[in-house]
Amino acid sequence: MLRSISGYFLIIAVSVIAGVGITIVNGQRYLAEQRLQVTQISASIASEITKSLNEKVLITKGIAAVFEAEPDLPADRFAQIAKKMVQEAEDIINVAAAPDLVFKYVFPLEQNQAVMGLDLRDRSDFMGGVDQAMLLGETLVDGPFELVQGGQGFITRSPVMYPSGTGASQGVWGVVSLVIDKNRFFSAVEDLHMSHGLDIVIETERGESLYGQSEVIEGDPVLTRVTAPGVSWTVSSVPRGGWPKTPPNFNLLWGLVALAAIVAILVKRSFDWLFARSVRAETQLMEAIEALDDGFALYDCDDRLILCNNRYKEMYPASADAMIPGRRFEDIVRYGLARGQFNAALGDEEAWLSKRLELHRTAGRPMEQGLNDGRWLRVVERRTPSGNTVGFRVDITELKAALAKAEKASAAKTEFLNTISHELRTPLTVVLGYNAFLRKPETLPTYMALAKTVDAESNVALSQALDAYQADIDRFAMQIDVSGQQLMGLIGGILDLAAIEEGTLRLKREVVNLRKLCDEVAAEMRPFADKKGLELTVSGDAGKVFADPLRLKQIASNLIVNAIKFTDRGEISVHLGKDGSKAWVEVRDSGRGIAAADLDRIFDRFAQLDASNTRDNGGVGLGLPISSELAVLHGGRVTVQSIEGKGSVFRLELSHAQAETEAA
Repeated sequence: MLRSISGYFLIIAVSVIAGVGITIVNGQRYLAEQRLQVTQISASIASEITKSLNEKVLITKGIAAVFEAEPDLPADRFAQIAKKMVQEAEDIINVAAAPDLVFKYVFPLEQNQAVMGLDLRDRSDFMGGVDQAMLLGETLVDGPFELVQGGQGFITRSPVMYPSGTGASQGVWGVVSLVIDKNRFFSAVEDLHMSHGLDIVIETERGESLYGQSEVIEGDPVLTRVTAPGVSWTVSSVPRGGWPKTPPNFNLLWGLVALAAIVAILVKRSFDWLFARSVRAETQLMEAIEALDDGFALYDCDDRLILCNNRYKEMYPASADAMIPGRRFEDIVRYGLARGQFNAALGDEEAWLSKRLELHRTAGRPMEQGLNDGRWLRVVERRTPSGNTVGFRVDITELKAALAKAEKASAAKTEFLNTISHELRTPLTVVLGYNAFLRKPETLPTYMALAKTVDAESNVALSQALDAYQADIDRFAMQIDVSGQQLMGLIGGILDLAAIEEGTLRLKREVVNLRKLCDEVAAEMRPFADKKGLELTVSGDAGKVFADPLRLKQIASNLIVNAIKFTDRGEISVHLGKDGSKAWVEVRDSGRGIAAADLDRIFDRFAQLDASNTRDNGGVGLGLPISSELAVLHGGRVTVQSIEGKGSVFRLELSHAQAETEAA
């Protein structure tokens, strides 16, 4: 609980720190954007000033060029030229030319009479700029000055040289000047920076203020240079009211920080809930895995152990120490191999390991594994859709022991049945053999001698008694023969069943005409059908099959005998046919039929649907199971359809002779 609460406090602390950091960064970014914007505007202002100064310099040079071309330019002509060149420059107070440094040309003359006749040599403040212009031979901007006309202004100085070849004693004709009103000059600048919300100050390189409030210098201004001939000014600019302390999105930013903190708290709450649920589910899963009686292990897609229960480790005590999450399956198995854990691997470890790893990679076929402590495990491994491998280990030691005991008992039973059947068949054969003489005593020499003696004496009474005695003996012998044949059939069925179980029954296949075989069996069974008043018919043709004729006849006999046993009235029909590569024989009767619940049991060995059947019909329930097994050995099957009270249809299906021959 405390850990969870501390997590929420941590989220709040991190959010506050992040908010402060973002605010600082955002403020710096916003300030940088503001300075960039101010720099751009200041550069635009400086550009306008530079452009305006250069225009004045060009005008001055133009007028100077006129005088260089025509030193004795008439005053009216000068006025016309000056008027034309400065008519759009409202900040130019006058244009003047001073041949030999004395002003003799002034435009406009009316407002500038005081300038006429002024000798520049008498004004030391003016001569500095004049001398520099003369020295450099360039047009320069100088000032500001207190003007003769009043107020302050800037003056351009452009030296005028005599044209070559004029014969003048000096090369310098004089100087041309433009007087620029300072206030008018900066009025355009004022409109520009005021419209953009800036406060600016313009200073000379000596720190003399030309325009604006000096307080701007103290506000960390953006500096821009104005450079023109004779001019090197600095434009300092700040936003009106100073630089902003906080960006305009300050409240929005902190609102987003608060929202992010709330979202983080909600996410953490959800995560804590999901994590607790996951831990709870994982705990329940591990408890369930640990509660299994079987061993359980899970390997990832790289075949490394993810988890296993203690039962799994108990089943492999020799390699339990190697069962560490992250350990490869092969390494764990090798660890057990080195300690002789697997019986089947002793003496051939690498070959056994190769097969074991192959089975593990395929992960689909169960296997049995014997361990060195005498236990047997059933190993089942399966792949999950994500590529992991799930392994189960089931201790089948007791099952193996019980199975071995059962197999031993089954073998003993089979051996006993074989022995007792053979032991019974031998005396029974003798009994049936001697019984044949009882049924036909006239074949015995002693009986023939007795009969002759009776005939010789012509004793009618004795002869009649002998005939009656012979009739009784014949009747009893017939009963002995019937019972003996039944017993012989039972013994034969038991021997056949034992041979099928042992896999020692071998078929002697040949091409068999099914219709002919069924006719022969029907002829043998017809007396039994006639005795019960049943009609037995055979119809259809199924061609030839590749089969053991003796066993095939045994199947047909069992099916017909079974139909006769359980049919009291009506008929029994044997119908043959072909369906593609299949040949079939159907035995249909109009007997008692079989209940739907009993259809699954009629092919079980020794099964009788009704205990009274044994008394009424005889048999122990081996006919149908043996017939079904023999059909399977032929690659066929026996099926049944029945309706209780209406009769049954038993169907034998076999492969056609041609297909069987090609397969053979």
